[in-house]
Amino acid sequence: MPMYGAGRLESHNIREYEDAARYALASGHARFLDCLLSMAEVEWEHEAYFRSKVSGHRLTRFCPLWTQPPPKESIRAVYPERRVVA
Repeated sequence: MPMYGAGRLESHNIREYEDAARYALASGHARFLDCLLSMAEVEWEHEAYFRSKVSGHRLTRFCPLWTQPPPKESIRAVYPERRVVA
């Protein structure tokens, strides 16, 4: 159960960092974009780790897995004109 909860939390964290990157860009703070997107990618890796630990567990019959996030590459794909590098 702790790994299930952690994975679900990491999934939300990905979106929060992506939102923060959009807000930073919209408010004229593009210098924070690379850092925020890097953190989103780290959270994506954490989510993938916890998903691998809980998927297939017998208790997922009662607690279905959270929605899987899009591929990691999609995190930076929405900023092609910014040429954000990992």
